[in-house]
Amino acid sequence: MEKTFNGWLNIFKERGQTSFSISKAIKKKFKFKKVGHLGTLDPLATGVLPIAVGEATKSINFISNIKKRYSFIIKWGEETDTCDLEGEVIETSNIRPTYEQVSSTISKLFLGSIEQIPPLYSAVKVNGVRAYKLARNKKKIKLKKKKIEIFKFLVQKSSSKDFCKFDIICSRGTYIRSIARDLARKLGTVGYAYEIERTEDNVFKIDNSISLERLLKLSYRELYKVHYPIEAVLSNMQEIILEKKYSDKLKSGIIIESKLIDNEINRENKLIMVKNNSKLVCIANLEKEYIIPRRNFNL
Repeated sequence: MEKTFNGWLNIFKERGQTSFSISKAIKKKFKFKKVGHLGTLDPLATGVLPIAVGEATKSINFISNIKKRYSFIIKWGEETDTCDLEGEVIETSNIRPTYEQVSSTISKLFLGSIEQIPPLYSAVKVNGVRAYKLARNKKKIKLKKKKIEIFKFLVQKSSSKDFCKFDIICSRGTYIRSIARDLARKLGTVGYAYEIERTEDNVFKIDNSISLERLLKLSYRELYKVHYPIEAVLSNMQEIILEKKYSDKLKSGIIIESKLIDNEINRENKLIMVKNNSKLVCIANLEKEYIIPRRNFNL
């Protein structure tokens, strides 16, 4: 029998697991047709991995202004070709920065809008091919800089000269391995990301996450005790309630007039959630005169 579960699961990804293997295991265990994930984590990284099931997969492309939080450790004195523990050491240095030097460099160069180059071993595509595949085949590639946003970046005092722990809140698409590499270089040394753990992703927090092992022991009914509704990831959108005759039109792809909604709605927000009673019907564009359906949900 086909399962009709729709929503999000907050999975704790353990070291060595891949985002794909977790999605595949959940899909197989519960016989779900559609499973996706929000934000890939490197195999060596741990932490929050939001999994979308069923109709929740339709919301992924509409999630905006995502802030992610990571705890990570830099090992000073070595740079690897992968910018993490797994790679081959390509450069060394005897320089070990002080807490004051690290803190000062962060405040001057690593806050707000900055540019970074992804690691060569990353999922970025170069002429349609993943960069890590080209790097493994020793192909020479040059990746483009990308803009990211760092909202908060703190360094912890450490008794070790070789290791330093950090806490960062950043925009989606930020490579923590690149942050580790670039920070070390700006400090006149080299370094790589020794450990990375994602502690927050959108509304999902590590304290409320569940391991894949525990999740797979749950019954189908018990999933509802740990799931998040689709709307949880769309909290940045305004919500409007429409009568069924109007929400049904939107669900059928018919454009309706925007005068049907409350005048107090902020019309500067282009994307809105449309509901009938408490049921999510669709995501729509709110224009000056019309409401235009973008994505329907079969709930």
